[in-house]
Amino acid sequence: MAKKRIFTVGFELPSSDFEYVRFDSDQTLLDADIILFEPTLGNYNSYKSYNGKPLLDEYSSFKTKERLDHWQSEIVAAVNAGKLVIVYLTKPVECYRYTGEKEFSGTGRSRSTTNIVTEMSSYESVPNLTSVTSKKGKEILLEKDATYLAPYWKEFSSPYEIEIGGDVKRVLLRTRTGNRIVGAAVHRTPGTLLFLPPLLYDTEKFVSFKKGEEIWTKEALKFGKKLAVTLSVLADSLRESTQATPPPNWTSDSKFRLAKESEIEAEIITLNTQFADLHSKKTSLETELRNTGSLRRLLYEQGYPLEAAILEALKLFDYDAKPFADCESEFDAVFVSPEGRCLGEAEGKDNKAINIDKLSQLERNLQEDFARDDVENFAKGVLFGNAFRLSPLAERGEFFTTKCISAAKRAKIALIRTPDMFIPAKYMKEHPTDMDYAKKCREAIAIAEGEVVVFPTPTLSETTTLSEREQGGKIDKH
Repeated sequence: MAKKRIFTVGFELPSSDFEYVRFDSDQTLLDADIILFEPTLGNYNSYKSYNGKPLLDEYSSFKTKERLDHWQSEIVAAVNAGKLVIVYLTKPVECYRYTGEKEFSGTGRSRSTTNIVTEMSSYESVPNLTSVTSKKGKEILLEKDATYLAPYWKEFSSPYEIEIGGDVKRVLLRTRTGNRIVGAAVHRTPGTLLFLPPLLYDTEKFVSFKKGEEIWTKEALKFGKKLAVTLSVLADSLRESTQATPPPNWTSDSKFRLAKESEIEAEIITLNTQFADLHSKKTSLETELRNTGSLRRLLYEQGYPLEAAILEALKLFDYDAKPFADCESEFDAVFVSPEGRCLGEAEGKDNKAINIDKLSQLERNLQEDFARDDVENFAKGVLFGNAFRLSPLAERGEFFTTKCISAAKRAKIALIRTPDMFIPAKYMKEHPTDMDYAKKCREAIAIAEGEVVVFPTPTLSETTTLSEREQGGKIDKH
């Protein structure tokens, strides 16, 4: 039996047969033969609570949702590619996250801003399940047509923590009374997705301490080795037939093997290694490509992704730029340079201009910022707007309403259309040593008082042409 590559996502297991993958990793599951997955939200930052559950900060809200989507996509891809994926049904982890949307209410000084939040569960990373209910129990029946699972279940049966419902093709495990589903399978030839109760073991017997560090005991390593062999047999059995009884472990003994089997398996291992190397390189390049193109979010995004792109652009202009949040205040961007200290707010609109609401919020933020004990001077206000964000640039209307522009002039606030930042930021990313141009961009922001910032044109003629083409030949005269 060829050695299988086994990934564990969300938890660790003893034995070198298992490769631990962090929740925040971009690792593809296609590199493995077998994937063991525990739904989790990873390590997140939460400084507030909502309805009795943690409320993630804006950064964790975006990144955690991104990871959940990543793992759901990877699980589906792995099953479709012929892998065995086992989701261990642990108790769900639940919290609230920011959606990036905001609501405004009231007028004048009584106007307030509400950040829209939504509930999030660790099971958003798991396909096919429509209901997950926390229930504990030990009385479980193995269904008659789940014969291929019998060897595994004999060795590693455990209590259940949740009951499930959804698009499952075959029920494997039910509660002894109540007929509740606690184990199931989805077969997508040639791959299989199994939902099983979590693996349980005695931590005191499996973990010891050496020089203050946790290490696996011999008993734990023995458990891990036995689990790896059982899973490999199960995977092979599922490939052959979901109904056939998997061969017992003792049949894998060398005396029952044919010489040709070893030759074929050696060739398969070589090809798998080559494929894994190529796929790893492809995944790395895809991640690099995604990160390299993140500035394009200035053209079409809203909420946290837009704020992250703005901060990236500001850093390319040689600002010290970062978001700010404490128990009393939360600002999208605070950015500092020799030209001064600025405080910014960002807003994206699907099909309308940026109105007075966001500018009024920025003015309140400026007052809150100045009231802080560690701030001695009033910051310059900058309003970043991405109006009509889903339309081509040449087809967009005015980015800021007349009332918004009027109020900006009164408060000497700079207005920035985020697509206008793209060409300057792109130029700086490709020419990071041109500090003179970066300074000109900062100066353009510094001198803008109640008007739209006009960034200087990069010196390269081809960049100039691109800028004119993407901006549709328009220059805001406000």
